[in-house]
Amino acid sequence: MAVTEKNTTEPVRAILHHHAVLRRGLEQRVGALCAAGERNSQYDQELAALQGYLADEIMPHAEAEERTLYAAAVTQARGSQLVHTLIAEHRELAGLVEQLRSGDQGATVGAVAESIATLFASHAAKENEQLLPALTSSGVDLAALLADMSKGLAGHQH
Repeated sequence: MAVTEKNTTEPVRAILHHHAVLRRGLEQRVGALCAAGERNSQYDQELAALQGYLADEIMPHAEAEERTLYAAAVTQARGSQLVHTLIAEHRELAGLVEQLRSGDQGATVGAVAESIATLFASHAAKENEQLLPALTSSGVDLAALLADMSKGLAGHQH
């Protein structure tokens, strides 16, 4: 059964909400970057905003997930393969972030930014629809994991 905000606990609702906030923030910044590129205007400011968001929000979130949620799920029979897939997607995301940082110009920047947004949306959906139900059904203390995750992210919040 898919986890939704209506059929679940407060910690899961908090995770779902945070994923939605991150996804929207990423989509807004990617959209601004691509719009500037389509207008043939300078996009240095939009690129810097996107790079900052990735460095300050998205990547620290990924690291915190690996340290907490993934560590709890990897011991599950059905969670192990999923965790390996999710970690591989984090590595792919990190590679795209590095590619964006490398300074390629023009259409390449827009294409990489779009790839990042698409990958993140797909990745968050897997976490919401597969990882969270696996953790919930296993009886893991999601409130404790979320608290640990939040502590690790505290230094990255603005």
